[in-house]
Amino acid sequence: MNPQPPVTRRRIAAPTSSVGGGALADFPILRDQLAAWKSSLAQTGWTPWLILGLAIFLRFFLLGIKPPHFDEGINGWFVDQMVKNGFYRYDPTNYHGPLHFYVLLLSETLFGRNVWALRLPVVLVSIGCVWLALKFEDLIGRNVSRLAALAMAVSPGFVFYGRYSIHEVWLVLFSMMFILGLLGLWKFGTANYLWCAGMGVAGMILTKETYIIHLACAALAIPVLMISSALNRLPDAKPARQDWTYLDLAMVTGVGIAVVVFFYSGTFFNWSGVKGLYRAYHAWFATGHAGHGHEKPWYYWLKLIGRYEIPVGAGLLLCLHQCCLAVPFYLWRGGPACSSGISPCHICCLSHSFVRFTRIDDLAKLLPLHNGYRAIRLRSDLQ
Repeated sequence: MNPQPPVTRRRIAAPTSSVGGGALADFPILRDQLAAWKSSLAQTGWTPWLILGLAIFLRFFLLGIKPPHFDEGINGWFVDQMVKNGFYRYDPTNYHGPLHFYVLLLSETLFGRNVWALRLPVVLVSIGCVWLALKFEDLIGRNVSRLAALAMAVSPGFVFYGRYSIHEVWLVLFSMMFILGLLGLWKFGTANYLWCAGMGVAGMILTKETYIIHLACAALAIPVLMISSALNRLPDAKPARQDWTYLDLAMVTGVGIAVVVFFYSGTFFNWSGVKGLYRAYHAWFATGHAGHGHEKPWYYWLKLIGRYEIPVGAGLLLCLHQCCLAVPFYLWRGGPACSSGISPCHICCLSHSFVRFTRIDDLAKLLPLHNGYRAIRLRSDLQ
């Protein structure tokens, strides 16, 4: 006879288990974070991910098909010297900062001494630039930021340099961080944008000595902005209330200085490299006064544009033409030329941006007839 358990009316609560309540029941912080990510992804939509996916595909597709360029070989040679010496010995006459070489050393240490490892860091930085362009949405609007990101993703020139192991793409990334931080401080005034601007400046200093040009342009933009605001007052022109403190500013400044000193000093093995921060400009300005055999008359580049780069010359003429029309028309209307739509000022800015940021290789790919014209002209010059 089998004994039976006693009958009771008391209900026993089921034991709590992560199996019954879900795997994340025991981790409420992680569960809430994942829920926030899901909500953010649902609100973002698929367009930014498609743009990033396109950028990733164009930069990784057949990455090793092109043999290394001379510049890439030189950068690889510097990495080999770092392996022998244990640090990068900064040379102010090289006009390139140390950050790229240390990242290349890390990449080759992890993935081996090959073309993929040599180009992978710049590929990731180029993709990061496209992603960073999407972060301007809160400042310039969703459509504008996504169009800019899409243009960077498919630009023949930017794709080319995004698959090319040189310093310039790093400078694009850090200069975008700097501008994003400045605009964010103006509109929102949070400490995050302060860090963005500060690390952008530190990154530019670590990348290339031409960072001084970007900082000078930012400084020159201040009086231009003041004049523009005086001619046409905007309702939201006043800067936002700044939420960061002097402690935040001190931390950003301290971290930026520490990172710059760390890399320029050869990770503390070559303190004389820190002096190169100002010695580089002595050699740079000396080169500007004496070309060492590369002196050219002032009209030399205009002559080349007229001979080989007719679309660029047409763009320059369009800029001058629109400038002559836009400024008087702008002042005559007492503000924007149009309340909506495209004004002559917009056309001037767009044509200037097209000429300044579109490289010759872009035009050759987009204009086959122009490419054929260049070949015929070069052949006639050789004959």
